[in-house]
Amino acid sequence: MSDSDDTRTTGDPSGRADRSHRTVIIAAVITGAATILAAVIATTVAGGTSPKAPAAAAPPAPQHTSDTSDTPRPVQSLPSTPPPPAPSPTAARIMAAPDSAAIGATVTITGSGFAAGEQVRITFNGTYGATLDLRDITAGPDGGFAAEVTVPKDSVDSDQQQSFEVRGLDSDKLADTPFHITG
Repeated sequence: MSDSDDTRTTGDPSGRADRSHRTVIIAAVITGAATILAAVIATTVAGGTSPKAPAAAAPPAPQHTSDTSDTPRPVQSLPSTPPPPAPSPTAARIMAAPDSAAIGATVTITGSGFAAGEQVRITFNGTYGATLDLRDITAGPDGGFAAEVTVPKDSVDSDQQQSFEVRGLDSDKLADTPFHITG
């Protein structure tokens, strides 16, 4: 029996309505299959596993002896950066109080971490790499010191970084602290 001979469902002797109905059903089946296929592809690209399709819509997946889809894949990791080392209890440290002042003002420099009785040189690092040795002082029995210095006249009034620096003349231990010359 041909499509044109079947008039039972539509009453249309030409069978056009029946062919149209079949075309709609076929289009719906193709659209459904395409939708499932698109979902499987999207899931696979996203790194997941494909969803289980109903048995009537797709044949069952072949069974593998070693299914790797559920097995976690090794992840390459970058080497971790170790944390910076903690300052040694004997590392040289200094502090300026105050940390900014005008030219000619008195600043107290305190330091620690030097050898007992070591000579320590206090230097001012000014703008454009200018360095001025201010004074030498002897560290106490505990390796610490406190000294007053006068803020020197810097070569220029600038927003460049300035600092006080101390260096142990025997141990060559070095420490610095930022400082800013005001007005």
